[in-house]
Amino acid sequence: MTIWKKPACSWCCLSESLDFDAKKWSHAPAMIEPALLDHLKYLHNRTAAEEISAALDSLNGLPPFLRALLVADGTVTLLLRAYFNEQISIRTESQFACATPEPLPLLALKTGDEVFMRSVTLSGGTSGHEYVEATSLINPSLLDAELFAALIDEHVGMGEVLRNSVRGSFREVLNIDIEDEEKVGRTYAVFLSGKPSILITERFRTRLFQ
Repeated sequence: MTIWKKPACSWCCLSESLDFDAKKWSHAPAMIEPALLDHLKYLHNRTAAEEISAALDSLNGLPPFLRALLVADGTVTLLLRAYFNEQISIRTESQFACATPEPLPLLALKTGDEVFMRSVTLSGGTSGHEYVEATSLINPSLLDAELFAALIDEHVGMGEVLRNSVRGSFREVLNIDIEDEEKVGRTYAVFLSGKPSILITERFRTRLFQ
């Protein structure tokens, strides 16, 4: 259930940017793993935009810290560490490059351009709780080689790299979703040098935030 989507703004037509054709992706080469299809379907199944204030009202049933995470523009890993008082481990589930079978306007990608996908799980170093599943799409052509290499380091979170290495980066939340009783998620774009360069979907396990 989509409870909020950021209205279209000057840098893109958001409705077009998130209007993926899942059928095209389903016929893409085998190197595009199911996780990528799942990520794109998550973005594809959106409804009309609502105001952020209405979204916050709709989140009233969620734990306060989880509500804050869904609208935060800070580093999730750092926020989790501070709240749960434990180190947060980053486990890379998969990462690979592939050609886009259709345009992705939000990331300035045309059909056939290379896109890089990374899926990770954020878990408590002591508790072992898997707090967040995150999937990222990156347009490598918008990043310099050194930054791109740092962002796909399997042992480091993207947020930490951006915080320590990139000045002027910021996040724009695009939508917030309550998937079911077990998970709530959000999708946001990371802007580098004023351009949306990374698209990230995070899914939080609701029960762990009670």
